[in-house]
Amino acid sequence: MRVIATTLLLLAGIGQAVADDEAVKLAVAPELIREESLYTVEVVIFKQAEADKESETWPADLESIEFTNAELPLVNDGEPLALNEELPITTFALTEQANRLAQKGYELLYHNSWLDQFKPGANRTTLLLDAFGNFEGTLRIERQRYLHIYPSINYYPNGLSLTDEPAETIRFEESRRMRSKDLHYIDHPVLGMLVLFRPIEAVEMEVTDLVTSTETANTVN
Repeated sequence: MRVIATTLLLLAGIGQAVADDEAVKLAVAPELIREESLYTVEVVIFKQAEADKESETWPADLESIEFTNAELPLVNDGEPLALNEELPITTFALTEQANRLAQKGYELLYHNSWLDQFKPGANRTTLLLDAFGNFEGTLRIERQRYLHIYPSINYYPNGLSLTDEPAETIRFEESRRMRSKDLHYIDHPVLGMLVLFRPIEAVEMEVTDLVTSTETANTVN
């Protein structure tokens, strides 16, 4: 409980600041200009500074995570955003929060944001992967009356090998009802997750902005 209380104190006051933001304007692909129910999804996953894995009994015979319909966010190409495409890092909303966690000794495992669409009845699953083999999992998002999220993550304290079974697996599995523009913290003895949905006001990209974005993407590549 001390881990959770400490994290909540660290994040106190941040959520309201995010919640007060207006719908963000983003340049999207032409076919999305008149579409409704567009959101950015932003996720930060971190290891608790005082991970308390010894206080829990972690089951050894875990059911497999369902990856069949999970989609990996598309790499941003500098063009107007398509569905399921990552946002430019400069437009992330939780950079300050992620930096604050890192400064306080929390190990950042994942920070990403992408564009998606959640019309009533929507049910989409995003693949969450760590290039260093610390975890793998999914984030399923449903739109009922509210947005609902269902993270399902396997965390490997000793890393993940391509040839051997992981020595230890810790499951992070939750369900949570969400409100857009509110920062949500999902706790766990070992991991923590920040999730933010922001409604989007779709706009067309100006020609000068498009040229600049394309040149930047080419420079990076």
